[in-house]
Amino acid sequence: MTTYHGSCFCGAVAFEAGGDLSDGTLRCNCRFCRKMRYWDMRLPDPAKFRVTRGREFLSETPRQKNARIEIHHFFCAKCGTRMWTEGDAPEMGGRFLQVCVAALDDAPEDELIAAPVFFADGANDAWWEPAAEIRHL
Repeated sequence: MTTYHGSCFCGAVAFEAGGDLSDGTLRCNCRFCRKMRYWDMRLPDPAKFRVTRGREFLSETPRQKNARIEIHHFFCAKCGTRMWTEGDAPEMGGRFLQVCVAALDDAPEDELIAAPVFFADGANDAWWEPAAEIRHL
C-alpha cells in the first residue's frame, strides 16, 4: 500500500490516503459523475485517510434525494476542486471512502496510466455493476 498525498488546486486543503492505484479506480455514469468527470480510487481501509490541512475550507454536495445509498462528495470551498467521496452502501461492502485521482499530487504518471478502471452503473443506482456503455465516460 502506498501513502498518496493530495490537495486542491489552490492548496487550501490537503490529505493523505493509503491505497494502491493498481488495485483499480472507478468512473461512474450517473448524472453527477458525468458532470464532474468522476475518477476515484477506493481506499481499502477508510481509516487510512486523513485531512492534513484546511478542514475549515471543505464543503460537500447535498445528497441526492433519489439515491439509495448514503454518499457525500467533498470539495474545496475556495477553488472548487473535488477531493473525495465518503459513503455507506451494503452492496459495496459497507462504509467506503474514495479519493479523486485528479487531486493526488504524487501519483506517478506510469501508475495513473496503468491503473485499471471500473465503469460503474450509477445511472441505474447500481454502482457495484458495470455500466453497459462507457465510450462517453
